[in-house]
Amino acid sequence: ASLVNHPAILQLRQTNGSGSTAVQVPVVSWGADAMAAVAENASATNSTLTTAAATITIARQALRRQISDLAQLTATGAPLDVTLENISTDMVLAYNRRVTTMLTALSSGFSTSVGTTNVTLTVANYYAAIFALQLTANDGQFVAVMHPKQLNDLVSALRTETGPGQYLTPTQDQMNAKGPGYRGQLFGVDLFSSTFVPTANAAVDRLGMMMSPGALGIATASAAPITGAISQVVQSPIVVEFERDASNGSTIIVGSAFVGVGEIDDARGVSI
Repeated sequence: ASLVNHPAILQLRQTNGSGSTAVQVPVVSWGADAMAAVAENASATNSTLTTAAATITIARQALRRQISDLAQLTATGAPLDVTLENISTDMVLAYNRRVTTMLTALSSGFSTSVGTTNVTLTVANYYAAIFALQLTANDGQFVAVMHPKQLNDLVSALRTETGPGQYLTPTQDQMNAKGPGYRGQLFGVDLFSSTFVPTANAAVDRLGMMMSPGALGIATASAAPITGAISQVVQSPIVVEFERDASNGSTIIVGSAFVGVGEIDDARGVSI
């Protein structure tokens, strides 16, 4: 499951031509202040905005594969066969896998967390994450990203729940729209399952997260055009290049992308 293009992730501008590998994102408390009554002929006092900034730095991510001439000439042409074209196309999946791993690793950076180490995830923990986001006046569609083990524990805990607790399984249309990792809604929160969710506490736990839009961001840059580059995925930071090694009768395929991820607003996320 890929989180790369999920609407909850803030898509930042490309860094091409910016003179820097870093993108600085302003975090401004818009709407945090209300007007106040001012007496006749009195001057209003200045109120400063509460501001901060988050910085995301891009770096190269790459994957190299090598295929022999013999492997190519004996390929059957079946859709799943190992061919030069399929290897090139697979670079997109490799990019999504890498960036999703980078995004899920950010779960450890939130200052607010729920749950207890070495204790099975409960519905109460899930509620606590929602409450923590609501206490900081978050709005928009909440999104939870959890490891399949966490999701299994949560669904198991729901079996003993009474009252308003209801897990809505996704329809095929929802899964198609939200991606293969979408597992449904629980208490109005979109649930996603990903095996890339990292471990914590000497690997006895999994560290998922719940967030509102704008908690995390992603910045990219395109290395194209590159001299000698044969193929670039359209509207993507991924560049695919080929090298010929005639001495051993093989072709080298290298996929590259420049990307960075980071936490934008700590108040918009909770570790689970």
